[in-house]
Amino acid sequence: MISLVVTGLSQAAVLIPLVLAVSLVFRVSGVVNFGAGNFCVFAGAACASWGTHNSGVGVLLTILAGGILGALCYVVAIVPAQRKKVPVIGLTLATLGFGLLLNFLTRTWFGGEPSIVQPWIHGSVSIGSYETSKQRLLVIGLSLLLVIVMWFLFDRTLIGHHLSAVSFDHELAEVYGVRTMRFELLAWVVSSACLVIGGVFQASLGSVSVDVAPTLLVLSLVGAVIGGLGSLFGAVGGAVVAGFVMTFTDQHIAASYHLTSLFVILSLVLLVRPTGLFTFRGTAERV
Repeated sequence: MISLVVTGLSQAAVLIPLVLAVSLVFRVSGVVNFGAGNFCVFAGAACASWGTHNSGVGVLLTILAGGILGALCYVVAIVPAQRKKVPVIGLTLATLGFGLLLNFLTRTWFGGEPSIVQPWIHGSVSIGSYETSKQRLLVIGLSLLLVIVMWFLFDRTLIGHHLSAVSFDHELAEVYGVRTMRFELLAWVVSSACLVIGGVFQASLGSVSVDVAPTLLVLSLVGAVIGGLGSLFGAVGGAVVAGFVMTFTDQHIAASYHLTSLFVILSLVLLVRPTGLFTFRGTAERV
């Protein structure tokens, strides 16, 4: 039981930054970022390379690079298409194209081999009869800290209120003097930073390679939809559900079926509650 809880929480800890990123961009721009998995893989490979001598410097450089890449994705792939009135499906495909470019850069700069980020804290700890690494517990704690920071940013600051206004109605927000493009850009930067954090978490607990980018994208989308794609923090609940479903499947059914079980849960959620398990009327209108 302890193994299920700890492993499920660590799975959720990796997914939480991803679903936050996907939900934020979708809420503010109406676009599903199909390059999300490629951002994560780039981050894991970059952090493993840049943090060889100093892991802290590697993490900071990777997050900075992620924010820059997010801004580039918005400016290069989204803004020109929006000005030409390209449909949302076209914008989504534009993010996929940017993700494939990131895939190429990852192969070129860091190689296509799996990348591993060395643990920031070594050793293990016993919880009852179960022993787990301190790094796993650290990642769980950092993911929780990220949720708190995002909650404070979007629920308790003027920036968050402006982002809420932009996500609710672009035209009305502009009438009240909110520069929507500036806040859309901010959303993409924050979203990309979250994707980078998720990629680093994954690389520190296991490994990442260019081959797992599609899987990470699918997991981020499924987790966000289960919780509620239109709700930033509802999607966090979806990530927790997805983490425990995959862990239960791995431990009690078969490791090769965890995606299958996840899609079964997704199908049931879409049948019973299409807006997501954790999207309520009070939160559906907020970022």
